[in-house]
Amino acid sequence: MKRIILVCGLLLSMAALFAKNISVQIIQNNPATNGNVCASSSLIEQTIIGYFFDSGYIVSSSPVYIGTDKDSGSLKTALKENAEGGMDYLVRVEVDYTADSTNPEAILLANIKQVTWKNYAVSTGKELSAGSEKIGTVNRQDNNENGVTSFANLVAAKINAGLRAR
Repeated sequence: MKRIILVCGLLLSMAALFAKNISVQIIQNNPATNGNVCASSSLIEQTIIGYFFDSGYIVSSSPVYIGTDKDSGSLKTALKENAEGGMDYLVRVEVDYTADSTNPEAILLANIKQVTWKNYAVSTGKELSAGSEKIGTVNRQDNNENGVTSFANLVAAKINAGLRAR
């Protein structure tokens, strides 16, 4: 019995040793909500984190950042904090909302215009990959929590493909 426990512990330790650490930061661009975090942004963050956790990454996140990804100071701060935390990758996901998405509590796919992302190596600060995905026309049956979750899983898969290509 002791051998089984020892072997299981050793396997778990080895898996943790070889797992990559990833930090996800959501950046919300929706001036219509007056600085409130949208429920859709939180759901996108949860879905992306879940995707990477299920893919074997060690995942962390920071609070949703309200603003734009244009601020190089916020990137430097995020990279510094993640380096101190021992992270391998920083994924910055920017969620752009439509002008008429004024209800931050509504989880509607049609409120999102597009999602863009950039993947960084924390150790060097270099951008590894980037991409974007536009929403386009939304069917009525997809304009809900399930639609946002499906879209976020698609984005997470593309982010992961960019990381794995490195």
